[in-house]
Amino acid sequence: MPIHAKTIGILGGGQLARMLVLKARQMGLRVIILSEKRTDPAASVASKWLPGSIKSEQDIRALIRASDFITFESEFIPAELLKRSLKQIPGKKIYPSLKCLGHMQDRLRQKEWLHDFHLPTLDHIKINSKDDIDLAFKIYHSKIVFKRRMGGYDGNGTYVVKNKIELAAFKKEFKGEESQFMIEPFIEFQSEESLIFARNSKGQTIVLPMIKSVQKNNQCDYVFGPVTHHMQKKLTEKIIHFLKTVDYVGVIAFELFNLGSKLVINEVAPRVHNTGHFSQDALSIDQFELHLRCLLGMPLPAIELKQPAFVMVNLLGTSTRKPLIKKFPSGALHWYDKQENRPRRKMGHINYLGRNKKDLLQKALIERKGILI
Repeated sequence: MPIHAKTIGILGGGQLARMLVLKARQMGLRVIILSEKRTDPAASVASKWLPGSIKSEQDIRALIRASDFITFESEFIPAELLKRSLKQIPGKKIYPSLKCLGHMQDRLRQKEWLHDFHLPTLDHIKINSKDDIDLAFKIYHSKIVFKRRMGGYDGNGTYVVKNKIELAAFKKEFKGEESQFMIEPFIEFQSEESLIFARNSKGQTIVLPMIKSVQKNNQCDYVFGPVTHHMQKKLTEKIIHFLKTVDYVGVIAFELFNLGSKLVINEVAPRVHNTGHFSQDALSIDQFELHLRCLLGMPLPAIELKQPAFVMVNLLGTSTRKPLIKKFPSGALHWYDKQENRPRRKMGHINYLGRNKKDLLQKALIERKGILI
């Protein structure tokens, strides 16, 4: 029996929804999940599971009617669909807002929003015609990146082009679909960082320690921290001003490129984020509780590190075999309970705490090999 009067509905049943549900249940909250399969990671731990599609207006309406607050684990549910679904159902609140979702889910609109608020990010070119592609290729010195405007994640929908042969191949593969992409210059960066913020419905904002994120095949492999940069304070202040102005509510992640002299925003994810999983064990409060507190308008407590250093390693599938633990890790294992294993699928993660990042990372990468996926 929940000890809080309000019910939270979550669109989606993956690992992010699962970790939100687990934290919500711990807090005494009732959570309803809308997802397609009973075997989805969040479905088995939710207070109630609604079978259905997050792309169906009828199914979304069923979740909205049963919930007081609605949130989502993925920014790729069309904002217009959610807007239609909310019609004639008064008194319901969806966070982050549909305005924020609409701007964030389209990479072009997201980029334009960042520019409007003078937040540092890479240049971009909107594709109106095929001529824009050739122009961008020339302006950016024959090294460009195509990003699909809607639905890209973990490198999916991102195409790096560094010569005329690769450009011709891209044009051929996506003939007639060019306007679905935007173009950025290809840049060499020193590293990738991440800043995660939480802002509640009463306007209180806090930021998690900055982390360094290491990618493998355009997918987060591991993170460690805390790390610092001389431009971090200035960027944090600008982002807080941005979040206040657009009245953002919830957890939000800013993926950054470290160019040495400055930090620039690569992409923004309006939700709890893979790079924030370290918070489950490294901090006095994790990103999932923060997100839930934001929705409910609860105060956000000061964040404290439990140890001077932390590491989070992802457990990514390498085959279709049944996962097997040969040796349990000494770190905190978080398993997503997915029924199907496959290459590159996120199956879980492990968090490590200690005093030395280098020693922790070495231990983490060795111990990860004891889990066969």
